[in-house]
Amino acid sequence: MFCIYCGATLPPDAEKCTICGNLVVLSEPVKDEPAATEPVAPAPEESVLEEPVLQEPEDLDSGEQIPDMPGDLDSGAPEARGLPEDIYSGEQLSADAAVPGYDDGYVYEEELPPRRKRSFKWLLIVVPIVLAVAGTVIGILSWYNAPMQKFTRALDAYDYSAVTQMLPRLSDAERASLYTKMEKYAETVYDRYNRGEAEYGDSYELLDRLQRLFPDAKVNGAADRIAALKVSKDAFREGQKLEQQGDIAGAIGRYGEVIREDTNYDAAQKQIEAIKAAYKAQVLEEAQKCADAKDFPGAKAVLENSAAILGDDADIAEKLESLGQAELDDYVENLLKTAKTLVDDNDYAGAIGLLTDATKKDPRIDKQIEAYQDEYREKRLEEAAKHAEVSDYEEAVAVLEKARELLGDDAEILAKIEEYKSLYPVRLIDLSPIGGADCASGWTATDISGNTYSSGLSFTLYPILVTSVATEYAPYGQYRLLSGTWVVESDSTDDFSATVRIYVDGSLQYEVSALTRNSQPIDLNLQIGGAQTVRIEVDGAFGSPRASGYVYLAGATFRN
Repeated sequence: MFCIYCGATLPPDAEKCTICGNLVVLSEPVKDEPAATEPVAPAPEESVLEEPVLQEPEDLDSGEQIPDMPGDLDSGAPEARGLPEDIYSGEQLSADAAVPGYDDGYVYEEELPPRRKRSFKWLLIVVPIVLAVAGTVIGILSWYNAPMQKFTRALDAYDYSAVTQMLPRLSDAERASLYTKMEKYAETVYDRYNRGEAEYGDSYELLDRLQRLFPDAKVNGAADRIAALKVSKDAFREGQKLEQQGDIAGAIGRYGEVIREDTNYDAAQKQIEAIKAAYKAQVLEEAQKCADAKDFPGAKAVLENSAAILGDDADIAEKLESLGQAELDDYVENLLKTAKTLVDDNDYAGAIGLLTDATKKDPRIDKQIEAYQDEYREKRLEEAAKHAEVSDYEEAVAVLEKARELLGDDAEILAKIEEYKSLYPVRLIDLSPIGGADCASGWTATDISGNTYSSGLSFTLYPILVTSVATEYAPYGQYRLLSGTWVVESDSTDDFSATVRIYVDGSLQYEVSALTRNSQPIDLNLQIGGAQTVRIEVDGAFGSPRASGYVYLAGATFRN
């Protein structure tokens, strides 16, 4: 409750203002125009006195000064305030006493109410609150701008530049408290760069600073790791560029440099496989084109060169094997065609030699060599047999010996050579007689015409002393013919004549008489038909004791 005169605060049961001394006047609140500033406290119900309602100045709280009241208003005298004396008789009114009023129902104010005194008790409440709020704000601002908080906000915002700037401003204790967090944060920085959410320069600078400021944390090598990651990512981008340019080997090489920790690793591996698959298909197609053109070395070179990119690829290895077989087939086919051409020209030696000297080994070549050897052997044996049929065993052996140059120590050829050699013509001077005189002579005989003869048997005859000379040989049935030439040497006397007889197995088979120095040479071709012994006898006839004769069987030979 307030005093309507001075505005002082009054207790609810006060009857007089303790400040200005005026009686408390209870009034009903004005319904049409409520008080602009403070509401008037309601009067107690037991009071029957109605006080006129005084309207307070509307600008009381506007800051204007209330005019000073006359000095005698504070004296409390009723007459000083222009009120009837019977209202304030100086006695204390009871609570039940009725206050007399005027007939018109209004209370007239003759003077302005006393000046209201301002109370500053509210400051005791407001000032501490303001100070507390200000201190709180200042504390919050100080905390917000502290290096640790700025550092934390920069971390949360992934502002690597700000983090790098704030790190040196942290205290040792603050840095010590961040060791575990920095280890995790270093991984976050690495992962964000790996995912492409941060730039390399900022990330590397931050990790490098973390390594230096947190030497005991597990961030050592973080800068090197991110540097290696950058190399990996650069390799991936370079691989893409080389792939677009068609440099398959370069692209695969660069993709292969992508490390496993790189987010591009799986893509790089897939790309490598895709490129290799396309490259392999291209290589196989190119190799097949070369093979179709019979350029087998070129096809193999294409496949072998792909190993630098494809490595030990199973498909390439299989293709190389098939190309090797195709090349061998082509080589053998051409070789056999060439050999067949030589054989058609009867050049077995050339054909067999060609096959024997083949640079590639194949069972088909060996088989064809054997076939040509068999065919060549048969032809040479047939040829030798034809020579043997005419008793030309030496030529037959010569044919077979030549065949040995190609066939080597062929058992059948060697057997035939031995057989034909056994049938060779044998000179009697190379044999030892089994009876009679050894008439073998190493000299050369000359007939009356001056012709010379050699490799023969010489029969020297003299009157009385040696009028007959005989020699006997054993051909053991190996020969069919005895050949030679009878000559009377020019040294014989004119009165000498000779008779020649040849006995085969004891039977006279040949006889020539009246041989003189003037006789022409007589050829001897006696069929002995496989005789066991052959005996030759020469008898001389002399016209005088001084006569002498020299009979010579030149080229005496057993033959078939």
